[in-house]
Amino acid sequence: MQNSSSVSKDDSQLSFKKISYIRRLNETVRRHCNPVSVYVSLNPLAALGIVILLCSMLFVMFPQIDMGVSRFFTFGTRFYLSENPLLLWIRDANRMLPYIVLPFMIVLLAARPLHRSFRLMTRRALFVVLSYVLGSAITVQVFKNFFSRARPRDVIEFGGTLEFTPAWQFASVCERNCSFLSGEAASAAAFLAALVYVPSPYRMVVAAAIVPLSIIVALNRVAFGAHFLSDVVLGWLIVLWLMLWLYRKLGLAPDG
Repeated sequence: MQNSSSVSKDDSQLSFKKISYIRRLNETVRRHCNPVSVYVSLNPLAALGIVILLCSMLFVMFPQIDMGVSRFFTFGTRFYLSENPLLLWIRDANRMLPYIVLPFMIVLLAARPLHRSFRLMTRRALFVVLSYVLGSAITVQVFKNFFSRARPRDVIEFGGTLEFTPAWQFASVCERNCSFLSGEAASAAAFLAALVYVPSPYRMVVAAAIVPLSIIVALNRVAFGAHFLSDVVLGWLIVLWLMLWLYRKLGLAPDG
C-alpha cells in the first residue's frame, strides 16, 4: 500500500512538472511568434513612438475631434474658462517652474564635482536642462514656425479671422506664436525630467502623483482656447519621447 501511494504521489508530481514545462514552452513560443510585441515591451522608445503615430493618425483622419473638444469650452464664440482664477494660477505656476528648476540645475552643472555620486548628479542635471531646452524650447519653436497653425481662439469658427487646419498640416496662416505644438504642454512634460532625482524605490510612486498633474496642466490650455487638443497631446508625448531618448543617451537608463 505504501509503495503504491508513493508511486501515485510521484506520478502526480511528474504530471504537474510536465504541465508547468508545457505552459512555459507555450509562453516562449508565443513571444517568439510575435517579435513586435517583444521588441515593444523591451523598448519604451518604440512603444511611445507607436502611441505618437496612432494619436497623429487619429487627429489627421478625424480633425473634427479638435473642433469638438474646443467647442465644448465655448459659450457662443467665447471660451468661458479663459479668465478662471484657478486655471490662470495653474498656467502661471507652470510658466514659473522653468525659472525655478533650470537655475538650480545650471548651478549643479557649473560645480563640476569630482565625487562619483556627484558626477551622476551632474549628468542628471544635464538631462533636466536638455529636456527643457531641446524639448519645450527648440522642438516646439521649430514646429510652431514650420506648421504655422492658428490657435482655436483665432479661427473663424470661434470668432477669429484665421482658417482652421488639422494637426500636421502645413498651414502658413499664423505669423507668430502659433498653435502646433503647445509650448506649455511640452514644458509640463519636461518637468517630469526632475523625477531622476527621486530615489528609485519611490520614483514610481512620485511619478504616479506628478504625471496626472502634468497632464492636467497641459490640458488646461485647451480650456483657455489657446491650443487644440492635438497641440497639447502631441506636444506632451513628443517631448516625453525626446526625454526617454536623452535618458538613454546620457547613460541614465539601468542598462546604459
